[in-house]
Amino acid sequence: MRGTEETRDGGGAFVKVVHGSDAAENAYCAISAVCARNVRGMRVLLKVNTGFKGPARSGLCTSPDVVSGLIRYFKEQGAGRVLVGDSSIVGVDGMEALDAAGILEVCRREDVECVDLNAYGPLERRVPDGVMVDSILFSALLAECDIVVSVPVMKTHMYTGASLSIKNMKGAMWRREKTKLHRLHRPVPEGAVGRALDYGILDLAKVCYPDYAVIDGSVCMEGFGPSGGPSKSMDLVVASAEAVAADLVALRLMGIPLEEVPHVRLVAEGRGIDYNRIAADPPDWMHYADRFVRASEARLDISCDAIEIVDESACSACHAALVQFLRYHARKFEHGPVHTLFAGRDICLERINAAERPFLIGNCAAAFRGAAPFCKGCPPIPSEIAKTLKGESGVKIQYLGHACFLISSKEYSVLIDPFLTDNPQAAVKPDEVRATHILVTHGHGDHLGDAAQIAQRTGATVYATVETAKLFPEGVSVEVGQIGGSVPAEFGRVKFTAAAHGSGVGGGLACGFVVEFEGKKVYHAGDTGLIMDMALLEEESVDVALIPIGDKFTMGPKDALRAVKMIKPKKAIPMHYNTWPPIAQDPQQWKRDVEAATDTEVVVLAAGEWMEL
Repeated sequence: MRGTEETRDGGGAFVKVVHGSDAAENAYCAISAVCARNVRGMRVLLKVNTGFKGPARSGLCTSPDVVSGLIRYFKEQGAGRVLVGDSSIVGVDGMEALDAAGILEVCRREDVECVDLNAYGPLERRVPDGVMVDSILFSALLAECDIVVSVPVMKTHMYTGASLSIKNMKGAMWRREKTKLHRLHRPVPEGAVGRALDYGILDLAKVCYPDYAVIDGSVCMEGFGPSGGPSKSMDLVVASAEAVAADLVALRLMGIPLEEVPHVRLVAEGRGIDYNRIAADPPDWMHYADRFVRASEARLDISCDAIEIVDESACSACHAALVQFLRYHARKFEHGPVHTLFAGRDICLERINAAERPFLIGNCAAAFRGAAPFCKGCPPIPSEIAKTLKGESGVKIQYLGHACFLISSKEYSVLIDPFLTDNPQAAVKPDEVRATHILVTHGHGDHLGDAAQIAQRTGATVYATVETAKLFPEGVSVEVGQIGGSVPAEFGRVKFTAAAHGSGVGGGLACGFVVEFEGKKVYHAGDTGLIMDMALLEEESVDVALIPIGDKFTMGPKDALRAVKMIKPKKAIPMHYNTWPPIAQDPQQWKRDVEAATDTEVVVLAAGEWMEL
């Protein structure tokens, strides 16, 4: 993978255009015509476009047939390792999107790796002469690959005019970092030819420029792209060793003037490429052109009498999310009471209070979350907006056995005390767990467990006390705290609470956690006996308390009942019991005792079961 500074020479570029009914053969012929490198033994990443989850060959995602043709070429050329992957938009599971698009099946058939780029750790690259950003985090997988091929779908785009091979590399940005280019607050340069997002993509191209571009024009998308437009069959593949040249040719085939796609214009100027410096084959390639309906020309027909939107100060990402919400979810609220959605930085509290049913949408509105129901996200997920309006949180707690829990939403997964290997109760294996954050209460093996292995595989940040943190190897991201302290997290906040128990680390203390997760509070007591500090947790208004009842090494059922009386949580889930004979207990009896003596509801979960908040 190159940066724009590495290859700017003012020279020309060759672009191959292949037309035919066999998309796999088209892709094979196209890459054969432009790839002059000896790839034997090299690691090749085919960076496809599966940002959204949708069906194969619909124009939403890269065609599996095009992927198949590219895999065939690189395997025949002796590539040492071929990987196919992308990272989806925030809230969409990357592997599910690759599966839905038919790409996972192709990879299995061809015996190559299909990967979610978000499953790797972060790699920071400084942007030379950055216009909008100074650095960008990418998936570390990019540094492991010798050749990166951008394989986008030929699409229109409601904000950038078109989405082709250069913009496709935005999907290589690490996790939430990809929202960075939608949250730019620097002023654009004087005399700018585009918006902040266009200059952000220019910065991206300076440090993440693909070695080859293979644009999938078999089934494309026109109109309200990149996710809401109709499909358009073109039966084309466009390829080049100069990505911006491929994009320029694709724009001509789509009938979209370069002036309407400023980011391509900016990158082309930076690399010294224009239409006069491109040699395209075949000479009559424009014979395949067919004008696309642009996003600005598309009829949306998405008004709803029950939805009012106040979003004058919202960024492009929130605008896009709201439009998609209207397109796919608004009809669920038709003919009902008016819901007023507020998004952006300049929300007025008086207007919120004046609305009959106000809702706050996106992280910029978080400052007013006490005034109305809040849907987090940067950008927010359209389906989560709908859930917020219907009063559904989308937050789940899953019991994985012993004292291990997974608190999750569409965006985050917080794993607590992941003792899975050698755990007779474990509902999953360590390599089956996906986590964005890991909390460890202390260093005993039945709590520390597989935390280091999972953190190294997923790139999750670990939260632990200073002493427990020393148990993690170099390279694991660790956020430390001590009892009484709290640290912010993307999903909310983590507070370290007292626990009466050995730490497993010399000089250290065991702890519990109060986890503020997307507006909900979950207390994980850790391994502890009954302590008076628990009475202070009543003021935390805990939604769910995870309480050990096993006795011998922690509280037993009677003291656990006393703990519930002090904490007064809405719900309680028993843990740390029946893993081995010494801590055998009857959770149903404990449930009966607690519910007879308190207003707390007890939910007994078997390993693998979950409850929704």
